[in-house]
Amino acid sequence: MTPSQSLPPKAPSFKVRSISLLLVSSLALVGCASTKTAKPPVAETTAPIAASNSEAASTMAPTAPVASAPVASAPLAPATMADTSGQSETSNSAESLSPYASLAEAGERIFFPTDRFDLTDEARSILTRQAAWIKANPGKRVLIAGNCDERGTREYNLALGARRASAARDFLAGLGVDTDRIETVSYGKERPIDERPSAEGWAVNRNAQTMLLD
Repeated sequence: MTPSQSLPPKAPSFKVRSISLLLVSSLALVGCASTKTAKPPVAETTAPIAASNSEAASTMAPTAPVASAPVASAPLAPATMADTSGQSETSNSAESLSPYASLAEAGERIFFPTDRFDLTDEARSILTRQAAWIKANPGKRVLIAGNCDERGTREYNLALGARRASAARDFLAGLGVDTDRIETVSYGKERPIDERPSAEGWAVNRNAQTMLLD
């Protein structure tokens, strides 16, 4: 073959083909990229750690206060007081027990010297026995009647009899007998129990007699 008949060089056509392939590939890539949906950036989902309990509580919505229903406090059971009062009543009853079956057995009358209404030692002893019986029988009430002998005026003896009854009442009250359970009256010289007009008869009539009312 002669030099004039030799084939032209193929380098330019090869370059053209390579460039064409690159352009087609680029266009294909651009088309694929355009069909993809853009995704938003992912936000950080990790919550910050609270620095302290008070700060953690401040980020929470306030909670409505729960209305607490009033708690009805039951009244104190009276068991303790009942026991105490029962013991007290038992103690008082024990202290006021009387060995006498009746007021008459304890002694109904106390006696006074002439023109006197102060209590003798014997009168105090009888009244002490009366007080024990009265306190041992709380449902009983008594009447104390003051009496005098026949000498002197009626008015004088009524006043003296009243003082004698009051002296007996005050002594019983001092021993713990409720005065609401004691009444007094004066009969003066109107009710003698001994009709003898002598010192012996008069001594008997100067008295204060304690009698049951109910």
